[in-house]
Amino acid sequence: MDRFCQVILSEATRAFDRPFTYRIPEALRRQTDIGSLVEVPFGSGNRLAQAYVVAVVEPEETTFDVKPVQRVLSARPVLLPDQILLAEKMRFRWLCSTADALRCMVPSAVSAVGDRSLRFAALVDPEEASSRLLDGEINRLGQYRVIELLLECSQAPVQEIMSACQVSRSVLSTLAKNGWIHFFRQVVARDNLSDEPVEHQDAFNPNLDQAAAIHQIIQTLDADESGRSPDSPAEYLLHGVTGSGKTEVYLQTAQAAIDRGRGVIILVPEIALTPQMIQRIQSRFGSSIAVLHSRLTPSQRYEQWQRILREDVRLVVGARSAVFAPLRRIGLIIVDEEQESSYKSETHPRYHAREVARMRAKAHGAVLLMGSATPSIETYVRSEQGTSKRLTLPDRISPSGLAHTQIVDMRQELADGNRSIFSRKLQEELRTAFSRGQQAMILINRRGFSGFVLCRNCGEIIRCPSCSVSMTVHTQASPDRPDARSNRLICHYCGRIKPLPEHCPVCGSQHIGRFGAGTQQVEAAFNQLFAPARAIRMDQDTTVGRLAHARILSQFERHEADVLIGTQMIAKGHDFPNVTVVGILSADLMLGLSDFRASERAFQLITQAAGRSGRGEKAGEVIIQAYNIDDYAIRFAAAQDFQGFFRQEIGYRQRMQYPPFGTICVITFTSMSDQMARESSLKGASACRARKEDSDSYSEIDIMEPGPAPIRRIRNRYRHRLVLKGPDPELLAAFLVPIVDRVDFGKTSVAIDFDPYQML
Repeated sequence: MDRFCQVILSEATRAFDRPFTYRIPEALRRQTDIGSLVEVPFGSGNRLAQAYVVAVVEPEETTFDVKPVQRVLSARPVLLPDQILLAEKMRFRWLCSTADALRCMVPSAVSAVGDRSLRFAALVDPEEASSRLLDGEINRLGQYRVIELLLECSQAPVQEIMSACQVSRSVLSTLAKNGWIHFFRQVVARDNLSDEPVEHQDAFNPNLDQAAAIHQIIQTLDADESGRSPDSPAEYLLHGVTGSGKTEVYLQTAQAAIDRGRGVIILVPEIALTPQMIQRIQSRFGSSIAVLHSRLTPSQRYEQWQRILREDVRLVVGARSAVFAPLRRIGLIIVDEEQESSYKSETHPRYHAREVARMRAKAHGAVLLMGSATPSIETYVRSEQGTSKRLTLPDRISPSGLAHTQIVDMRQELADGNRSIFSRKLQEELRTAFSRGQQAMILINRRGFSGFVLCRNCGEIIRCPSCSVSMTVHTQASPDRPDARSNRLICHYCGRIKPLPEHCPVCGSQHIGRFGAGTQQVEAAFNQLFAPARAIRMDQDTTVGRLAHARILSQFERHEADVLIGTQMIAKGHDFPNVTVVGILSADLMLGLSDFRASERAFQLITQAAGRSGRGEKAGEVIIQAYNIDDYAIRFAAAQDFQGFFRQEIGYRQRMQYPPFGTICVITFTSMSDQMARESSLKGASACRARKEDSDSYSEIDIMEPGPAPIRRIRNRYRHRLVLKGPDPELLAAFLVPIVDRVDFGKTSVAIDFDPYQML
């Protein structure tokens, strides 16, 4: 007798987000199991669609013919039963479809293992492309990056270009249509990650604080899940100052979990997942680890995922998406730098990896270990309330201790006649370090040359014609002619490029000025002041390409540059013992954002950046430059005083009922028409008010007046938003379900974001 299965369509929207029943033909019975990827006929036209098997059920009597599964697309199940249950939880928590959640768990390159034909792209005429690029014929940043990449590597698979340059397929199609590139197919073997041997390293002897933390976590690993007492919770916060040896705690507890036959996931922020970090883990665990991050090619990601699924590895290290790794019997999940915003997905489904990790740990009876020198307010409150247990590493491992920190008032520098980007104190410390053969790092959290262009005559700020933001000045060079440079304006939201005008487009005045320094201007000023000292820059513009990130860090580690200048990507996770000076420029730049997390982010970034100095045997210096030197975030960061910052910030959060004392939900309505976006936001607000009036269960939910988003227009699409506040995410989600599923917003796109990390 035929058996039946229930499937979720892989491309299902919420309108079709339910299990559909299909008959399993006798010939496919052995191949079809829970988690299998299958092909089924769907709809009146029997269109073939991919689907995931979520249940295998006994046959039931029906009044209609049950359609058969056409074929099984995977040699083994691509999903584990616990992942299917996790997808259901995500559906209700973040109001996505089950299919949306399941797609997070299965790589796009799921297909047969073996050689295959890939679509490649190459420049039609590299010399002409280089010349035309310099002449300013490209006015989109995405297109510019693609051409720059192909000038460097001659040809590349289309999927890798899209990943490395952060562009869609339509960008490549436009370049091909305009005669810049051409496509061709080429047979390639599946490429695995490099198997270069890494020298084995034994575990270090922990200090007393590390040993106490390791012992506590291993005790919990050994405890019977059903018998854990409140004094031995399954969730820990490892709070240690920068350089206190948190990684050693991670590695020794991971080894303990593996020794007990359990799997381990280590989550690391994308920008901190450096070759240095991966090599350190490989030196302990050899090749029996899988690595998952955005710089992998689709085929590399697929190979790593297959190794996990085959149970060839027991340890997975990776960025946000690694939380979905198909590991069985997970015993430990580690979230390093748990406060990092990169753990929050900014695309649908808008999940937070820290919360998904908590869900998976609970489902597996695993220990959740979160570590940070600057924990998020939400996580620290959990440790204060006893929901998690706090373990502390109060001292640095290095004999030099924490770096000495000074705050420089740039208003006084200006009053004293110093118009340089660098304060006199920072200049002095840099010269001293270079004279001793030491290195430095300089952080400014703005890329480009200048933040904006303003007419001094009429006050006009040059804005992007497609977005409600000012354009940023960038200096650009031809890849094969680095001496030939030109100034361009680039929009950081849509990638539009236009020439820097010589006259104001409104009044015609020649008195237009560039304001607000970025990484490029800092690099130029450094080269003028400190030659022959060598600078290397690391920001989004210099890390185009899959290996650029690693190349820059490797050059700096080999002392091929004296200073590393960059945005926040240089501030976290790097360990360079020869760095003795860190300069933090425009530290108050982050404080002016209309975001309740602005002070927290500033405190975290300054503290983390300061932590890069003096990590070896040499003492470190940190110079923090700001105009608003009295802000509490800057003061507490300079003192490395997390407790002081926490006490100040928690009072503000509690008064405003911001997380963790409440939940914020931002619903963004986006349309090509400003009026349509506005009307949809009003319609959404009206539906919310009606639902609140219908039930006393939702009396604690506050519905704000809808209005334009802070950035009203991006890529010629208008944005209006509606903000809701409630006591917890579950109540808000339950409140919104019928509105999301039943209210018709026409052609307006609707995005729902719980406790967003970007309020713009």
